[in-house]
Amino acid sequence: MAKVLVTGGCGFIGAWILRKLCDGGHRATVWDLEKVTRRWEMTLTPQELAQVGFESVRIDEPEQVKAAMLKLAPDAVIHLAGLQVPTCKANPLLGARVNVLGTLGVFEAALALPKRPGLAFASSAAVFGSDADYDHQTVGDASQPLPGTHYGGFKLCNELNAKVYWNDQKFPSVGLRPMTVYGPGRDVGMTSFPTRAIAAAVLGQKFDVPFRGPTVYTFASEVADYFVAGALDPKPGAPAYTVGGEMVDVPEFLATAAEELPAIKDLVTCSGGDLPITWKLDDAALRKAYPQVQRVSLRDGVRKTVEIFKRMAKEGKLAV
Repeated sequence: MAKVLVTGGCGFIGAWILRKLCDGGHRATVWDLEKVTRRWEMTLTPQELAQVGFESVRIDEPEQVKAAMLKLAPDAVIHLAGLQVPTCKANPLLGARVNVLGTLGVFEAALALPKRPGLAFASSAAVFGSDADYDHQTVGDASQPLPGTHYGGFKLCNELNAKVYWNDQKFPSVGLRPMTVYGPGRDVGMTSFPTRAIAAAVLGQKFDVPFRGPTVYTFASEVADYFVAGALDPKPGAPAYTVGGEMVDVPEFLATAAEELPAIKDLVTCSGGDLPITWKLDDAALRKAYPQVQRVSLRDGVRKTVEIFKRMAKEGKLAV
């Protein structure tokens, strides 16, 4: 049983990571600005929720981060805390302070511990550019990053800094580059629209997804498995792994959802073009590094999403 710290753990992926940690018998502590449990309630029982530790920590305050890290002394760290694309675009200085300096602070605090923890951190497929940037070829870990946003640039900076920590101090870590992660709790950001479309259909509301093109869909529980595996078993060399999944366009995603939720055909539309990030992602290296993680099919992920959303709707807790 490991003591695991999850920064930014009140968010969407954090909720699914807590589910995985509970299943593995690990002790979880979350750092976030404030304790918001509505996403946890989608994945945890009230008894499990009560067992999750919490501390309010500003990730962009390095002294606060170091003090809290020394106090907790975790065996493993999963670093999710950060600002999303729209905020980084509107305020690049704030985005850099939280996403880059905050990540450096987590690394420095972890290095200050008597026993170094394993560390997995959230990078993003936003380190890549559009399909046209790669001549519409498949993109993987060895491909040249070509970020087109401040957010993607910040994530690439974190990957490079992680490699420096390995080269200088042999501190192992794992970066993960997910693209469109879907499932209950995904309610922020451009790639949240497919999940929110399912919620809208469950509630009988009309909804439009503002893009039509293909992307890589990965169910939240699969991504959570990789974060937990990476933190408990980081690899030498500080690799940053591209996360794959099922590659379909929005109409095909909605058609899959309609198998479980026929109302979606009449309630949900899609408009616009492609997302500005390539969708032809190769995750062979990640699957080789952590073969115990099972891929969740799009059909199974959508089925689980519909199941949880219907339960929440009956409880009056579902919103788009």
